[in-house]
Amino acid sequence: MAARQANIDILTPPQDMIVPSCSHGPAILFEQYDQPSKSFRQFFACSAFRDKKECAFRVWADEESPKSTQVSKQVSHKQYRMRFRRFRALPKSKRHVCCTCGLLLMPPEIQDHERQGHMIRSKVLLKDLRKPSFLFSPLDNNKTFAQYLFSPRTVDFLLSSIERFTCYTHVLCVGAPRIHEEIQLRRKRGDTTLTSMLLDLDERYAQLYPPALFAKYNMFNHHFFENCGKKRLKRFLTAGSHGVLLLTDPPFGGMVEALSQSFIKISQMWEETVASGSPEETDISIPLMWIFPYFLENRIVNNLPSLSMLDYKVDYDNHNLFNNNHKQKGSPVRIFTNILPAKFPLPKEDGYWFCEPCQRFSSKENQHCKDCGTCPSKDGTTYNHCDACLKCVKPSRFHCFKCGVCVMKDHQCGKILPAGCHICGDPSHKRRDCPQRNTTATNKSLKRKIKSSFESNCKKRKKRK
Repeated sequence: MAARQANIDILTPPQDMIVPSCSHGPAILFEQYDQPSKSFRQFFACSAFRDKKECAFRVWADEESPKSTQVSKQVSHKQYRMRFRRFRALPKSKRHVCCTCGLLLMPPEIQDHERQGHMIRSKVLLKDLRKPSFLFSPLDNNKTFAQYLFSPRTVDFLLSSIERFTCYTHVLCVGAPRIHEEIQLRRKRGDTTLTSMLLDLDERYAQLYPPALFAKYNMFNHHFFENCGKKRLKRFLTAGSHGVLLLTDPPFGGMVEALSQSFIKISQMWEETVASGSPEETDISIPLMWIFPYFLENRIVNNLPSLSMLDYKVDYDNHNLFNNNHKQKGSPVRIFTNILPAKFPLPKEDGYWFCEPCQRFSSKENQHCKDCGTCPSKDGTTYNHCDACLKCVKPSRFHCFKCGVCVMKDHQCGKILPAGCHICGDPSHKRRDCPQRNTTATNKSLKRKIKSSFESNCKKRKKRK
């Protein structure tokens, strides 16, 4: 799912609204805002893909709603596992993997993949199958897959942190294949007591992991592609009980609102298994580590208020920007968690230090400001306190007394646009919550159209039954 656009919001459809589906599960309801006319129009689109080449599903909510798109017959997890068993039985000389498709090839299929110019790896060892993230080519669609894989340094830090807590025994990896892979490798060697399950949209992993360890899952709409996937997850959550930790590394181009709703639903499933009372509907209670860029902090915390951002800079192997080797400020990726920051130690050898007033670990450049009462830096630089603004700002900004705010040195005075509602300009609320949004005839007419369209569809479906 694409990152949030300025004129498009994600909505929760009314309970009585018929939600169409595409091959990636139930679609998501969006609302598009037209600035000149100050009007809105709603539409359904694929939850996973914004690129029409990947999935062209899109329908206006106020028009005659078409049938859900036909779901193409997909290869089941059972069929993938049968392929794995046949592949494993082949002699080493005949074991070929298409790294482009991520497919374990049978001898008759090799020539066809070579003809298409795919990258083929031959004489694959059985031990190589235990490291699929090194075997397959990463899917780099930033809006849906974005398989930027954790560096060994990050993997070691995350797993050592989880093991240090001692209370966690079951790690649910949602879109974090390398963590799942490393846990399984360590279990094989007897180096960890942790167990894990992977939920991912990338079905290539179904070849190498049995149903107890993997389920094909769309994290943007909480959709399981096979019924047994949801049952396996419930079984995993029940077995882990209070020892479950959810670790997720979603695509950075993904929409936070949709991801948050899916994580809340997983949390509700977990709460039901541990019998902790009524499931939380607006926040998350399952222990969570969400890996995401620091500049999306506000959006994450607005959706899941119990989360806070740690200073740890997360490294990736296959992305030039998301590592600490090529950037002065280091990787912009952080950990968001509902685990108390004071109980989440960061490595001192990398310059992290414990701030007593904040009761958290801060990076070496993040110096505590006595005036603000916090360690303010987010981006890997040392902030400066502005007495005029009464807050700390990035070192690249200075106070412009004409504009009354801290700005970049090359800014043009008088062109500072206040952040506020697109409809009425009030900075206290967003467009979606504006009290004036439903006053136009356009929106009233649109509501009638939507209601009429879906009532008509309901009647047609009842007749078919």
